[in-house]
Parts: sequence; structure tokens; C-alpha cells
Amino acid sequence: MRDPGRKLLIVDDDPNEVLFLRNAFAAAPVPLEIRHADSGEAALAEITRFNPDLVLLDLNMPGMDGHDVLLQIRSDEVTRGLPTLIFSSSESSTDIRRCYRDHANAYVVKPRSSDGYRALAESIERFWYDSARL
Repeated sequence: MRDPGRKLLIVDDDPNEVLFLRNAFAAAPVPLEIRHADSGEAALAEITRFNPDLVLLDLNMPGMDGHDVLLQIRSDEVTRGLPTLIFSSSESSTDIRRCYRDHANAYVVKPRSSDGYRALAESIERFWYDSARL
């Protein structure tokens, strides 16, 4: 039986991306509490307040970008083990390698369709919440 207390933090400055993700996760069979941060600084504060199980982190944001947030998460003993998935429109091998070098748990390219968002949400649900031990 799955834990109904699952919590996801979406970090993205694009409200459309957040809406697409919220809609995709809304179909989940078990409730998932979702919070949103629209900047790197807000993400770090929300991680402390919300204590999410998983973070979906956009790379390209003004101010503190996703790379900076990832480095902060990994440098803090309290958040070091927090599963953090990079969620980016970049398909650059340089970005991908850098994120893995900085210990991202996964790198996901943003889908281009609503079906793609639903498939992504299902994959995240199946792996991170059903199979992996958080």
C-alpha cells in the first residue's frame, strides 16, 4: 500500500509548466500534495518549510538558477539526500553532464504535449513513489 502523505515540490518560473504538471499529476490514483516555487531562493525556503519527498527543478530561471539550487541542496547535510530531478527544456549534453556531475538523481527534458506530461507524471509516480524507497 502506498503512503498517502506524498509531497512534491515543483520549481519553475513558468506558470504554464506548473499548470501542465499539476494537471498531469491530478490523475494520480493516490493524492499527491504539490507545492510550487517560482525561483531558486523560494525553492530553498519551501524545501525547509514543506519537506518534500521529491523536487522537480527547472534549470533556467532568473536569479538563482537550477544549477545553483542543486548545489545548495547537495551541500546541506539536511537536504543532501533529497531526490532532485532536473526538469528542463535543454537537451544540451553539457547541461545533462553537469547536472549528473552535481548529483542530480535524474535529468528529464520537458515534454512537448499534454500526453507527454501525463506519461511523465505516470513514470515519476511509478518509479519514485511506488518503486524507489524515499
